[in-house]
Amino acid sequence: MSGLSSYLLSTLSKVGGIGGSGVPDFHFTIGDKIEGATGNSIWELHNALSTDGKREATVFVFEKTRGSSYTTVAQNALKRMRTLRHPGMLRYLEGAETSDAIYIATERVTPLTLVSLDSDDSNSELKRWGLYKVAETLRFINEDCKLVHANVSMASVFVTKAGEWRLGGLELVDVLSGDPAGSQIYRHYTAAVPGYAAHMAPEMQSQSWSNVESGKPGAIDGWGLACLIYQTYNGALTAASQLHAQGSIPKLLWPMYQRMLVTDLRRRTTPGEFLQSASRPQSFLDSAFIRTSLFLENIAVKEESEKTEFFSGLASVIEGFPHSYCKYKILPELLKVMEFGGGGAKVLGSIIQIGKGLDEEEYNELVSPAIVQLFGSNDRALRFSLLEHIGSFITAIPTNIVSKKVFPDFVTGFLDAAPAIREATVKASLAIAPKIGQKALNNDLIKQLVRMIADPEPGIRTNALICIGKLCTAKKGVLNLEDDGVSESSQRYVICPALLQALRDPFPPVRSASLAVANACAARWDPADIARRVIPAVSLMLVDGERPVRVAAFKAVNAMVARVETHSQTMPDTAIKKTVPDPSVSTTSASSSAKESQSDAAVASMNAQTEAAANMAAVSDGWSGWAVSSLSSTISGALSLASSLPIGQQQQQQQQQQQLERQQPAKFAQPTGADRAASTPAKPSNSKPLSTATAVPPTLEASDAQSGWEFNDDDWDGNDGFASDGNGWDDNDDWGPEDTIQSSKPATSPISPSTSQSSFALSPGGMAVSSTAKPSATAAAAAATLPAVSQIPVTKTALRLSKPASKKHSVSDSNGATSMAAGASVAGTQQRRKGLGAMKLGGGSKAPTLPDDFF
Repeated sequence: MSGLSSYLLSTLSKVGGIGGSGVPDFHFTIGDKIEGATGNSIWELHNALSTDGKREATVFVFEKTRGSSYTTVAQNALKRMRTLRHPGMLRYLEGAETSDAIYIATERVTPLTLVSLDSDDSNSELKRWGLYKVAETLRFINEDCKLVHANVSMASVFVTKAGEWRLGGLELVDVLSGDPAGSQIYRHYTAAVPGYAAHMAPEMQSQSWSNVESGKPGAIDGWGLACLIYQTYNGALTAASQLHAQGSIPKLLWPMYQRMLVTDLRRRTTPGEFLQSASRPQSFLDSAFIRTSLFLENIAVKEESEKTEFFSGLASVIEGFPHSYCKYKILPELLKVMEFGGGGAKVLGSIIQIGKGLDEEEYNELVSPAIVQLFGSNDRALRFSLLEHIGSFITAIPTNIVSKKVFPDFVTGFLDAAPAIREATVKASLAIAPKIGQKALNNDLIKQLVRMIADPEPGIRTNALICIGKLCTAKKGVLNLEDDGVSESSQRYVICPALLQALRDPFPPVRSASLAVANACAARWDPADIARRVIPAVSLMLVDGERPVRVAAFKAVNAMVARVETHSQTMPDTAIKKTVPDPSVSTTSASSSAKESQSDAAVASMNAQTEAAANMAAVSDGWSGWAVSSLSSTISGALSLASSLPIGQQQQQQQQQQQLERQQPAKFAQPTGADRAASTPAKPSNSKPLSTATAVPPTLEASDAQSGWEFNDDDWDGNDGFASDGNGWDDNDDWGPEDTIQSSKPATSPISPSTSQSSFALSPGGMAVSSTAKPSATAAAAAATLPAVSQIPVTKTALRLSKPASKKHSVSDSNGATSMAAGASVAGTQQRRKGLGAMKLGGGSKAPTLPDDFF
């Protein structure tokens, strides 16, 4: 701060103080002095700030110690500033007068004498617009207010931050002619204005006041406007003779400029006439820049059709406008339009285009507050425009502002009654997702999108699915979601069920989108969930009625199967754990040793079965092949064992089995004599004898019970080679020579159930098992007469199993009578069988029973 300004401030502070409470009714704090403005005016210019710190200003300070003439013109300026208001004039904020000084606070401006006026395109448009505003303001003063400015020059013009010109210098403003005559201030105080002689009009120099009063009201200010034009294009004006040189004055402006320098006041062009002439088409003031600026200033009185046409071409027009003008002039006007619900998306597009040229600080200062406020508007048209263009401005708004102020208003769009708002909100979710935290993303945004899958509008459902898929597969550099984006729990427990539900949507694009999203998200799902939940649901779409859905389904299934297959290769061969006995346990008695040996044998048997199952699973083609192989190997092994053992070893095995049954509860209750009689099947009277059955060891039943597999062929019909009469066997079957079967029967007497105990009883499944602790003598004698099992001739075609007979079997007693009760017992005991396929592993065995004549 210079010494003079410091002295001025100290002097004024003694009287009342500068900067707030020291000056009565003045609420601005005066700051640094604007250097370079001294000498061109009677005022000292200072940058200032309102006491609340919200408004910047420029304060004009005048010290009354300079003399009474200066004080008079300063007081006149304060008076006119308070009473004259026009967009082209300095905006008056506040004024105060003390006994020592006068203070005038205006908007923040800079003297035009300190602004560079280069001849580039941007400054050329600002010059035109500045001259237009000055001419318009002078016309207002001359024609509307019936006043004369009488001090138009570069020193009386100031420039705002937007680059607009403001007319000041109201020290000599007065009426053209008044009462008393000759009392006008512009006639007597021109000497108080520094440098006034260089741009003084000829009639004022000659003091031809009669000509002034008889001439046009704005003739004096027309001369001053010509001087301003010269200074604008040619620089400083030191003498009136310089005004007749064209210099850099544009050709379109030069004829009008010359008419403003005519000495005859009745022929001189006034500012109003200049404005009318220069604004004609193809004239000096006819430009897109001026038309745009004028429309924005008068937009409140424009028709809707005019607004629509204007805003449709605004974005392309403002590309060549000066950056400062767009930032401080056009942008505030557009924000006002948006605030009151006009313009819509086209206005927002222009706002966004201007915002691209702002730095972060300027954007947060000018654009962000307005946009955040617009999100809370109830105007659907405005909200729709914001949602459509959210990707262009949301990145420049700080994350904390988006999370706290924008996002709460944003999510209300999902609940809006208008489908267009809901759909625009869904589409805008991709833009706002990177600006919110992971908690809000998973707890709020994802759940809202999942809820939109059930929206009544099919297009909204489809877009919601696509949006979910993009969020789940977002990559760095695309959406830049925080942390890992959508969490694994949200994908498994929120998104996956919603996608499976969407597969049943009646709208085909929804099903296609659901399949595409499932295919994209499957990489982050658990393979077990894919195999158990997803693939079964997706496989139904393989036969969908729409071809695009089928194509998407095949892609999804192939990708998911590959994912599950890759995971299965990392799994162990079997999930059954081997049981290893504890070697630390010692035995102390013979009974415990026997039990332990049995336990070890059972463990070894189980381990052997486990290893065999694992080896078979490794070489088989699949689970079904593994089951059939196990079944065939078990049956063939049991049959080969029974056919290879001699009768003595069979009896020894039977005795060992009976000894084990004494230590354990019997699997089947011991039948009484009546039960054995009732359960003994009789030979059908009208059929060929049953084929000889090979006794299957009890170990087959145990292995069947452990396997757990079941084969059911209840759907077979009579076309499978079985007898159509339902008797279990086909009478047309070739059983071989009858004498072959008869020769194999032993010639023994029937066993009496009253005098002996049979060592065989019919199990519920028809299997012959031992049920006595010791074989009787009769049974032993009968067993001794049995031929070896391997010696029984069996025709290959004889072993055909068919549906069992539906009619009851009869049993003949010793008197030759038929016992129907026994037949009913047999019918109730034997289940309906349909061949090998009817055998149930894990249930009771269904081996054919032995006929009476076998013994």
